[in-house]
Amino acid sequence: MSESGVKQRSYTALAYLGIYTLLAGDSIRYLVGWVGFGVVAGVIALSTFAALLIRRTSWRVIPPLLAALLTLMGLSIIWSNYPGFSALALLSQLATTAYGVFLATHFTWHRLLKLLANTVRFILGLSLVFELIAAVIVQGPIAPIFKNYTGDTPPTGAFYWTQAHLLTGLRIQGIVGNSNILAFVAMLGLFLFAIEFLNRSVERRTATASLAVAALMLALAKSAGIGFAILAVAIVVTVAWLVKGKNRDERHRLYRFAWTGAGVIAFFVLLYRAEVFQFIGKSPDMSGRAGIWQSVLGLIQLRPIQGWGWISYWVPGLVPYENLAVVNGVPYYQSHNAYLDVWLQLGIFGVLILVAMLTVTFIRLWRMAVRSNDLAQLWPLLIFVGLLIQNLTESRLLLESGWALLVLLTVKARISPIYELNRD
Repeated sequence: MSESGVKQRSYTALAYLGIYTLLAGDSIRYLVGWVGFGVVAGVIALSTFAALLIRRTSWRVIPPLLAALLTLMGLSIIWSNYPGFSALALLSQLATTAYGVFLATHFTWHRLLKLLANTVRFILGLSLVFELIAAVIVQGPIAPIFKNYTGDTPPTGAFYWTQAHLLTGLRIQGIVGNSNILAFVAMLGLFLFAIEFLNRSVERRTATASLAVAALMLALAKSAGIGFAILAVAIVVTVAWLVKGKNRDERHRLYRFAWTGAGVIAFFVLLYRAEVFQFIGKSPDMSGRAGIWQSVLGLIQLRPIQGWGWISYWVPGLVPYENLAVVNGVPYYQSHNAYLDVWLQLGIFGVLILVAMLTVTFIRLWRMAVRSNDLAQLWPLLIFVGLLIQNLTESRLLLESGWALLVLLTVKARISPIYELNRD
């Protein structure tokens, strides 16, 4: 095998290992502990930087708004309420950013579709097997091998790797150990497998079986936030399909109609949220999120301009986050809204930079999707919109898979001009 072939195989192996670790990090932490996870993450980080150096990747590929956001994270160490932890969080953010840049610069959109789809397929299949083992063979909950709690037994069901609910009708957690994360992975699967099916990039039976497993995992994970994200993506796909081939005036007329319709739907969902959430089996406060948001807004009011300092997910025991978000005796270390979390940690300028970056990226991905006849150019828009909506009720956008995907899509959209799409 040639030297270039060896390099490409090593890049592919790094891609699969990194994507799995980012999407299913808890499965590694529960299996080998934080030390073992640190070793895996360290190998991925070092390999990523090596790959970027070998390819002589220029940091100029990073869009200015993303660079500005990372710079603000670094500057926040100066006024942070916890400067040491902000510095550590920045290092983690930079490592994850580098991995997103690696994916964006080393693989085409077509290749990324295959890498992501295969990894998601593996995670969902493994999750189904894991839940079957817990429900049929073990016939009870499975605790992490390396505990994420003190004492001999988990204090609440949320601390189990899985609560073995596959046959009970309650929410399952899968190999990722978390119902919301499992639902997010299943959502990715629906988008990616649908594109594979339509694009005939894999055998029809493989794509069909994959779609069935993704739909099953999504139904069993029961995430309202992901349900709203999928609805938003369905609307985006419909509008994108309708504007294809239309002239500028017709496109903009459809855009105005779509924005108006989306606004009306959002208004009535907000107005009748109690009835809507009761209909889908959820509490009106989105499982305690309203109380968390109220507490977070109280902290934001104390430092609205500069924020409290970058930390990404909150560190247990750290002031002012300890006991800030406790629902049914379970402490949570996030705002359950990525945009509130950025405001909380980086102040109003952090939110403005993030929103501007998301807007620019959306426009680029939208143009790519509607101006290309290649279905492989559609999946980035689907995942991006899913990320935006999901993170109205989660803060996964700020770390691990959420941040890596955001960087991947932001960077790749910028370095893939419209006139070069067919060459990618």
